[in-house]
Amino acid sequence: MKKLTIIGLLVVVVAVCLLLHWQHVESVARFDSEFRQQLAGVWLRQEAGMRCTNTVAADGSFVELSWFSHPDRTNTYRATGTWLVKDGRLIETVGSSSNSAEVTPHTGTARIIRSDAGEFVLRWPNSVEQVWQKIIP
Repeated sequence: MKKLTIIGLLVVVVAVCLLLHWQHVESVARFDSEFRQQLAGVWLRQEAGMRCTNTVAADGSFVELSWFSHPDRTNTYRATGTWLVKDGRLIETVGSSSNSAEVTPHTGTARIIRSDAGEFVLRWPNSVEQVWQKIIP
């Protein structure tokens, strides 16, 4: 009788763990799908001396224009690539860049901290958070 009770409890624990895991997977998949739908459009990121606009198509491809202000000049760059959303992360692949110092192609992955229809926040490995705001025409 004691063995049956222990086996029964183990079956319940395993079933609960599987149910929680399935619910988590469903939640992440729903977030990914909703975020992908919001991603198409023009996004702006500004930091001290730098401004980027990123025009993202419905398929995740993008064109990014970046301006870096220095005391004596402004550098302007253009990059193209793709943004892919998977498992609550943004995977950026830069296929080409007009910045001769940037090696292309390259891929990086950032964790999506939060998002809504007008803004999302990313954290790249070993970096501070990046805030992207949607430009509404």
